[in-house]
Amino acid sequence: MSAGRRDRARCFDDRGDEMILNPDHVTIAVADAGAAIEFFALLGFRKDHVAAIDGGIPAQYMGMPRMKARHITLVLEGSNPRFEIQLLEFDPLSGTDPGAHPTNLRKLGFNHLAFRVDGIEATTAHLVANGVVMLSDEMDYIGRKLRLFEGPEGITFELVQRDD
Repeated sequence: MSAGRRDRARCFDDRGDEMILNPDHVTIAVADAGAAIEFFALLGFRKDHVAAIDGGIPAQYMGMPRMKARHITLVLEGSNPRFEIQLLEFDPLSGTDPGAHPTNLRKLGFNHLAFRVDGIEATTAHLVANGVVMLSDEMDYIGRKLRLFEGPEGITFELVQRDD
């Protein structure tokens, strides 16, 4: 086993084959991709790829055969393994948006996204200086410092500084 593989938790199926390696990406539906791109740039993400979805295989895969959207891939600089935030900026069809149904992949947001940092105070200062709204004071919880912020589209994200 390589040194890198010993340092992470491993999950195996009933045959002993490894199942989960690491997080790959998070997809967020947004109304304003430009604002979201600027926001995530503050956290070290850069735009990597932009694609137009106008029906086809991606729309079929997501269960929305007539979907039209921009799909923007942002990559966290220096992440190893690679970690992406994928933005979907939909071109809604008038009167046919399914709304906020729990299984609707077009719904905005989720509970929250957490980013691990080495220096929560410095990162907080950087974000606040760039107009990002802080939602909580710092909390010490189970060997880590935590702080919540408001991201694009009202999405909540958290900074985590672990004591280990």
